[in-house]
Amino acid sequence: MNKLIIKTKVVGIALAFGLVGINHQEANAGDLQRLGENLCEYAKTDNRASMRKKLKGASMRLKAIYPGLICGSGGSLMRVAVANDALEAAKFIASKAGRKGLKIVEGDGKTALQFAEGLVAGGDATKQPFVDLIKAKL
Repeated sequence: MNKLIIKTKVVGIALAFGLVGINHQEANAGDLQRLGENLCEYAKTDNRASMRKKLKGASMRLKAIYPGLICGSGGSLMRVAVANDALEAAKFIASKAGRKGLKIVEGDGKTALQFAEGLVAGGDATKQPFVDLIKAKL
């Protein structure tokens, strides 16, 4: 089920932005799904360099696919980075996803900023750098 969410949303976004004709080759749904899965994994493991390399290799911009990229039950790429204390990945995501992407309201009715603020309000002060980072990009 989680993979289906990534596949459906990333393919939809790619089609909407006309990304299916990149480098004169059609990116198929499997390629987009693997890209999404890899980005989610890199966000979990705080691997900023691999995120950059994977996007460059796929000739994709994070800003173009971020709205449709849902990492299973973890939510958006930024939420996954926040939940896993992946500050370097969060910095990359914040710089490349764009303001509009960071303002997206997710399935629970909260933005990534509201999610991080909720964690801080719940007593997890280690999430404050994420709140500050997201606020600075908005």
